[in-house]
Amino acid sequence: MRKLLLLGLVVATAAVAYALAGERLDFEGMKAWLGADQSLPSLRSPEQLPFTYPADLWRNGIEGEVMLKIHITEAGAVDSVELTGSSGHARLDSIAVSGAKQLAYHPALEGEQPVAIWAVLPVRFQRGTVTATAEGR
Repeated sequence: MRKLLLLGLVVATAAVAYALAGERLDFEGMKAWLGADQSLPSLRSPEQLPFTYPADLWRNGIEGEVMLKIHITEAGAVDSVELTGSSGHARLDSIAVSGAKQLAYHPALEGEQPVAIWAVLPVRFQRGTVTATAEGR
């Protein structure tokens, strides 16, 4: 969070300085500084998520969102899962954690090199849908 705030201050300061000088910002230089040669992981089979919404919970209208922190290896496997936000229902939390361990990703890349990365994975159990997306951090 501090890096993001610092980056915002740097960009704002640079924008004012360049505007006053009548010059343009060097966005290519900023991309290089921020690691623009990096790409985030992506699910190998997004249409086959391993999260099963229990029928009894669905019938009773129990919904919730589970927030997970997952570690995706250089090979694209999930080797660690941490529960960072509960849905308020232990069974939904358990299904999310066990399902996350089964996910397979195309790994994150730094240039051409696969790298391990921690990501935030929200798993939403909602009547009619179960969704999950990974956001790299």
